[in-house]
Order: sequence, then C-alpha cells, then structure tokens
Amino acid sequence: AGAHVMNAYVEIHIDNSEGRLPIDSPSEVVILKRSVGLKKDEYFLDRKHVTKVEILNLLESAGFSRSNPYNIVPQGKVNQLTVMRDEQRLDLLKQIAGTTTYDDRRRESLAIMEETQSRQRKVVEMLEQIERRLKELDAEKKELAAYQALDKRRKVAEYTYYDKEQRKAREALQKMDAQRQRDGGDSSGKAQQAREEAAKGAVQTTE
Repeated sequence: AGAHVMNAYVEIHIDNSEGRLPIDSPSEVVILKRSVGLKKDEYFLDRKHVTKVEILNLLESAGFSRSNPYNIVPQGKVNQLTVMRDEQRLDLLKQIAGTTTYDDRRRESLAIMEETQSRQRKVVEMLEQIERRLKELDAEKKELAAYQALDKRRKVAEYTYYDKEQRKAREALQKMDAQRQRDGGDSSGKAQQAREEAAKGAVQTTE
C-alpha cells in the first residue's frame, strides 16, 4: 500500500489581460491557489496568503459568482435557454452579467443602513434621556445647595439663640449667688449683735 496523501492543492491560472480582475499585478496572468491539509485550508493570490472571502469577492467582481451557474454551460442547456420567455431570458442575462449579485449586495447594504439608522435613533433617544436627567440632576443640585444654605442659617440662628439664653441663665445664677451671700452675711451680723446685748444685760444684773 502506498503512503497516504496528507495534503493537496489546486492552482488556477487566469488570463487577466483585459483587467477583469481588479488587482494590481505586473503580470497578465493571475494565479489562484488553494492548499488543503489535515489542519489547514489556505488560499493564495499570486503566491500571497489571502482569505476565502477575499477570493470570493474578487471572483464575483469579475462575474464569477456562486449565484451564477452559467459560467460553464452544460450540453443541452442551450436549447433550454432558447425556449425561455423574455422575462426569464432577462433574468438569465442579469445572472450571467452578475448584476443579481450587486442587487443582493444592494439589498444587504440597505438592510445594514436601516439597522444603522435604527441604532442611531436609539442612541439619539438615549442621549435625550441622559440630557433630561442631567437637567433634573442640575435642578436637584441647586435645590440641595439652597437647602444647605438655609440649613446653615438655621443652625447659626439656633446657636445664637441658645448662646444668648445660656448667658442669661448664667447671669441669673450669679445674681442669685450674690444675693444668697448678702443674705447670709446680714443674718450672721444680727446674731452676733444679739449675743453681745445679752452678755451686757447679764453683767448689769450681777452688779
């Protein structure tokens, strides 16, 4: 048994002398290559690594589209084409010319544009909501600043009032203490005078 094939490749040489393939190449021959292995599937354009999407887009731009099955016309297909109605023949010509591909892309582009516009409208609505909320927050901020200013004035007034009342209370206490001291001094003096007078009376009686 022979060795198992581990990889394979297909290489196509395309005459691009008429410039149907829109690429910058010094040669009139464009080389497309696909290399398939156990763990790889690679595409090359003129020996340069490219993606599958890039290859498909390049071929579609030259009229080789997967939606166009008439690049190669099988035997017996020509007779079938000759008996087509005018509308069918027109659709066929559009497919051969590749215009249906562009129509499909146009519809896709319009759908993308519509989706983009829808997202844009949503973004505008969101921005308007944010703007309204910012205005509300600004109003609330002003209200908070006014409240804080009034609250500060209230605290100052309360402190002034309580301080004034405290001073009045201290003055009243001081007056009461002074009056108590004066009243206590007069009582002591009177008691001393009474004791002296009693002593004098006792001396006179003895004599």
